[in-house]
Amino acid sequence: MSSGTIDLFPFPGLRHGQRDFLQDARDCLVSGNVLVAHAPTGLGKTAVALAATLEAAIGRNGRTVFLTPRQSQHRVVIETVKVLPAAIKTVDLLSRESMCPLGPQPPCLNGKRCHLQAERRIVLCAKEVLRRPMHAQESMSLCVRRGACPYLTARLALNGADLVVGDYSRVFGDLPDILRFQGSSRPQYLVVDEAHNLPSRVREMFSKEHIVPSSDDDELERVWREMLSQGHRKITFGELRTHLESLGLPGPEILEERDEFVRDWYRFGEVSMRIAHPDESRISLRFLEPSLVVQNVLHHCTSAIFMSGTLHPPEVFAALLGIEDCLCRTYPSPFDPRRRLAIIVPEVGTRFRERCRESTKDMSQRVAQLSRDVPGNVLVFLPSYSYLSAVHRELRNTRLDKVLLAERPGLGKEEKDGLARRLLDGPNVLLLCNIHGSFSEGVDFPAGCISAVMVAGLPIPPPGLERKELMLRTAKRIGEEKARLYLDTYEALSKVLQACGRAIRREEDRAAIVLLDPRYLDQRVVRLLPPDMKFVDGDPSVTLRAFFHHGTKGHWLSSTEGERIITEH
Repeated sequence: MSSGTIDLFPFPGLRHGQRDFLQDARDCLVSGNVLVAHAPTGLGKTAVALAATLEAAIGRNGRTVFLTPRQSQHRVVIETVKVLPAAIKTVDLLSRESMCPLGPQPPCLNGKRCHLQAERRIVLCAKEVLRRPMHAQESMSLCVRRGACPYLTARLALNGADLVVGDYSRVFGDLPDILRFQGSSRPQYLVVDEAHNLPSRVREMFSKEHIVPSSDDDELERVWREMLSQGHRKITFGELRTHLESLGLPGPEILEERDEFVRDWYRFGEVSMRIAHPDESRISLRFLEPSLVVQNVLHHCTSAIFMSGTLHPPEVFAALLGIEDCLCRTYPSPFDPRRRLAIIVPEVGTRFRERCRESTKDMSQRVAQLSRDVPGNVLVFLPSYSYLSAVHRELRNTRLDKVLLAERPGLGKEEKDGLARRLLDGPNVLLLCNIHGSFSEGVDFPAGCISAVMVAGLPIPPPGLERKELMLRTAKRIGEEKARLYLDTYEALSKVLQACGRAIRREEDRAAIVLLDPRYLDQRVVRLLPPDMKFVDGDPSVTLRAFFHHGTKGHWLSSTEGERIITEH
């Protein structure tokens, strides 16, 4: 750090790997570069990113924008800000709908005024919000007590804020009230937390769909029904104009003034694909170029940090989003490697073409057998709800020494939290989860309650129309081999690493990771795993029993290749 620069790192000591992360972040922010960081759980990435970006922002009268994908993570950021050794003017910004005390349909969205739109009270509340860091729920309560609109208060407070905390949609979304960096007189420093979620979130935020009524006299709806009548397929960009002309209807330039879907059809042009779903009576407009959105935002930022505990290799993430000339770093986990056992079970797998009753039975028996070798709670992540259901049926007819629980489609937040709390009641629960659901990321499990995580298969997405188109477009940019590896394997491993991370969240946690699929032995897969993911050879059951029986006394040695490890007892 240069002399005269304020040091905002809030703790007296730096953890293993944290010092390098902090120095890299400071260097990038000074030089105006972008840092893409694989920062494992426990490294303290929130404190590092806040300290580094706020040091740079305050020194240049700028502003830090810290984005997270979930509201629950906002609280972590705000609590970290409270321990920084300086007063930071902070705004926790949610959507208008989330901040409105009158419900999810704010009257102002329909052009109506309400009693909370009182300018003087809003100004006073904005000043009070900036006096100390408070999370959104706290600022909302304050505004309601003062008779001011919480959302308009937060928007006004943005002008004087050193730090803004928000969802991805506040910067990367397709919204009229996003935070626009262009034209700002203040330098903007961006932090994107859990950045592995960003590409899919941007695709979803800019994607649209239209539900086609089965019977409607509207002539435009006839056009949509005609498109659906030709089956599940990719619809070409120019097909809409062709249908309109054949029916003698006005051109899209006229129709888009009154129809939002037509407007989006042409607004996104060739960066989106259009898909007919006749079985669901809908036409989807799928946005496929998140790199365009990300690059546009970065163009107007002074500097940025993209970070996640599952961003390895960071070079792949940067390539997928077209982030050039950035600094890519992988930092080591601060946790004792002896407190995590990782093993591969290659005898069973979940390749879609090989799934049948017999292979599902083999997987179920293997899960049951290995769970008996683990004292305590076990999470099992499976690639789909249908496969989860099939494994669940098999396990109900299998001898288990644990209480069998299973996630179901459509569970609400309270029901999911309830399942997570059941792990405290055990401590012998076998919980089956969908790896694409919120149990792998989102649901908070009680601390220290998980003894093992098993992942059945490598969750590569099925090759649908959208996936094939995405693969073709990516292959044009980076080549076919890299596109397949980056899109399929990298994204699947990101899900796997996120699920594995549920077991060890603190230094005192201790757990086993079991990956059930022969594809984890493929060197192309191994090279995409973090360097601290070391696997143990030997019989899985014997190894599990030894790990839990001997505690941390087992001696784990890395092989010279750094990919497999052996154990001495």
